Amino acid sequence: MSVNIIKRRVQKLGGSSLIVTLPKSWAKKLGLDVGDTLVIVDEGSHLKIFPPDSSMIQVAETIRLKVPQHLLETGLTHLIECLYVKGYKRFIAQLPQSESSETVLKLIEEAKRNPKVRNVNVGFNEIVVSFDGVEAENPLRFIKQYNTKIQELMDVVEQAKVRPVNPDVIERFIVETVDLAKTIGRTLRKHGLTICEADSVDPSVAAPLVMIPQMLEHVYRELLKLDETPADMVRKLKTVLFETFGGLSNKSSRRIAMAMRQAEELRVEAENTIASKPELSKLAGLIVGITLMVKNIGESTICENLSRE
Repeated sequence: MSVNIIKRRVQKLGGSSLIVTLPKSWAKKLGLDVGDTLVIVDEGSHLKIFPPDSSMIQVAETIRLKVPQHLLETGLTHLIECLYVKGYKRFIAQLPQSESSETVLKLIEEAKRNPKVRNVNVGFNEIVVSFDGVEAENPLRFIKQYNTKIQELMDVVEQAKVRPVNPDVIERFIVETVDLAKTIGRTLRKHGLTICEADSVDPSVAAPLVMIPQMLEHVYRELLKLDETPADMVRKLKTVLFETFGGLSNKSSRRIAMAMRQAEELRVEAENTIASKPELSKLAGLIVGITLMVKNIGESTICENLSRE
């Protein structure tokens, strides 16, 4: 197979989008036309571009895993849920050669009963599980799930002094929310979506989405240490996050702009608290950091003309 290499300059399109053109001869050879969808796979240090009917797309959307013994005993449900959320369309579960046929049949039946599974095929010492991946590829669906998790996490944070939870509970919230944030980033990069162009959000929001739940964990732990709980400031933080991620999931520039204003007001209040109440300085500093991330999300997500609403 011959490999053709060319150089193309990255150009700017509109406010913040970048484009790269393809040679006409390449488009003709691959049968590409205006309006066709290309699949771009992020492989870390480089990108790969595939036409929509390429068999390589299937490879990129498939993951092969050796199933550990404890999952053979407890079932594949957790693995199915995890990989579905991460946006894979299928996974190949490799089984130990010594595994009994009874265990294999049990795993197959369990997978077939899962509503996220489209079909299950059996190979030599492996089970191939395929998802209905259309919904799983929708970034807005993940953002709605993320918003729900953040609100559940804030409910726990808000009640830190009244009803403290087991450390494992808040750790689970953090892990699940961070996992969703990483999935949002991965899906956005894969499709190259922005709110201006495709009713979604900019991939650059993925980093603060990962950091916010981690910072909320520190807010929770700090609240446990304090004798005085600044309930009003925590309540305002909850409102800011609700408006931010509710605005993202509903594609509402008005709500995101409102969240940015509320975040700025809360930032000023938290900075004043740092100066006037040293015992609350660490908590207030965490809140300042979160409000700055909300500002970053808003500025990265809304087009300039929408952010002036």
